Amino acid sequence: MPMRDRLEELQQQRELIYKGGKKPGSSKSKMDGGKAMQSFLSDASKIESEIAKMKIDVAEIRKLQQDMLSTPFEDKIKIHVTKYESMGEQIRHDATKIGGSLKQLEKKVNECDLPEESALRRMHTHQLSALTTELNITTNDYFSIQAEYMEKMKARLRRQLSARGDRLGEDDAKMNELLDQQSYNVFTDNYVADVNDAEQTLRDLEGRKKDILELEKGISTVNSLFKDLNLMVTTQGEQLTTIEAAVDATTAHVENGTDQLAQARISQSKARRKKLCCIGLIVTILIIVGVILAIVFTQNS
Repeated sequence: MPMRDRLEELQQQRELIYKGGKKPGSSKSKMDGGKAMQSFLSDASKIESEIAKMKIDVAEIRKLQQDMLSTPFEDKIKIHVTKYESMGEQIRHDATKIGGSLKQLEKKVNECDLPEESALRRMHTHQLSALTTELNITTNDYFSIQAEYMEKMKARLRRQLSARGDRLGEDDAKMNELLDQQSYNVFTDNYVADVNDAEQTLRDLEGRKKDILELEKGISTVNSLFKDLNLMVTTQGEQLTTIEAAVDATTAHVENGTDQLAQARISQSKARRKKLCCIGLIVTILIIVGVILAIVFTQNS
């Protein structure tokens, strides 16, 4: 049941009372009445805000219950349970605090010097009643969803135990003990363990795959190194072949030069002989010419 905002209505009733509803009192009485009204409205607005926050927390509790009922993983449920218990404690604390605030506000209203038949007092009483009703509705909603959640948890545990072939679900005392121990996943314990084992195996396989890839990379590097060495050896072999051919060519040239030098020596020796023969022949001719000239000159004399 939603609360009505009666701030404007209370202010209008206050003005009517001061104008003609009853005989006006002293200015001091009017000032005290105005302060009391403002204090009441401020306290009522604060309590209304706290109740609205409590409603939001109750809605969050309901959402957490749905999440815990829908997930099969115990680690996630434990996270939700921690938040769930904290919010439940907060809601109970807020309910107690708001209840105390309402009692204090009711005490202030009773202490106000207002006639029982006055409209202002009726408005105060009605506002208090509306706030109290709203708090009771919100508190009842909280306890109702708590009871509904426990029944759903019991039904879930019964289904899980029945699926396992366990007759423990027929004993309400044992069921309550399981709930107190927060054993929410008796059916999925093995499944979660299998999932964890599979995840660990997957991590191991990924680690081995990484090692194999690194080994493959190392083998590729060594293969590239051997290819480079093969290329270097081939290049050096070609260079050695070229050097060997140059050495062979040089050897052939040296041998050819040696032969040519030997032939040059022979040719030089022949040339010397020819030269000597020519000189001897010339000398012989000169001697003959000289003898002839001597004979001729002798006969002429």
